[in-house]
Amino acid sequence: MELAKGGTPAGLIATTTFEPLAAAELRARGIGGLPLLVIDHPLGGEKPDGVLRRAQQAVRELVALIGVKP
Repeated sequence: MELAKGGTPAGLIATTTFEPLAAAELRARGIGGLPLLVIDHPLGGEKPDGVLRRAQQAVRELVALIGVKP
């Protein structure tokens, strides 16, 4: 969040359960426009290949949200 305040492209990743909390925190910190990427909850109990698929999807979506080319 501090990077975003300083002008560095940034975003936040949260699971669906924590989306409202994450959005409220961003607003409270004055960076409500920060891209928020939401992935399915929970991650706990997922097998490694399932976590890897979610992580890869999240990275692709985050890169698109913040407009940075890998």
